[in-house]
Amino acid sequence: MGFFKELYKHGKLANRRNPMYDANRFAKAMTMLGGVLMLGYLIFIGVTLGWGLSRADLVREPYHYINGGLILFLVLDFLLRMPMQKTPTQEMQPYLLLPVPRRRIVDFLLLRSGLDLFNIIWLFLFVPFVLFTMVKFYGLCGLVSYALGIWLLTVLNNYWYLLCRTLAKERMWWALLPIAVYAGIGCALILPEKSPLFRWSME
Repeated sequence: MGFFKELYKHGKLANRRNPMYDANRFAKAMTMLGGVLMLGYLIFIGVTLGWGLSRADLVREPYHYINGGLILFLVLDFLLRMPMQKTPTQEMQPYLLLPVPRRRIVDFLLLRSGLDLFNIIWLFLFVPFVLFTMVKFYGLCGLVSYALGIWLLTVLNNYWYLLCRTLAKERMWWALLPIAVYAGIGCALILPEKSPLFRWSME
């Protein structure tokens, strides 16, 4: 644990020692403002969807339809990571010449990536939606379970992105892997008239 704390301190010090640190403060403030606005939009969309669908005359419950479209959410999450997230291979470069076990550095970077705040952003959309559509059926336990499920899906998508990005750096044709996987899942959800995958995703 002490080793992980030391690496965490190194990351913070590297940011402060950057010559652009002071110049980037204004940019950071604007980025934070943009982030707050985005979270506000996500909450608004979640509330609007939950309130609107809960009053609509639907064959199934509103959350079934959202669950059926989770593949679109995962694709969007994957695309948003491209300009914003580094791979562990990029971040471990300064440590390659030091007498530090490479595996422990990779473990720390992967753990930090899984616990990154970016992985909870989508909860600002799904939690308000669930408050309007699921709590009346499953209570607080249902809300926590659903939020935990969405978070785990996001973390899994995070590691899937890191794998694809790392492979694509080695060989460019690996960039086709996520396209093929998401296209295959999308076809399996849409093309069959009664898709078992779509039903499984809904339930």
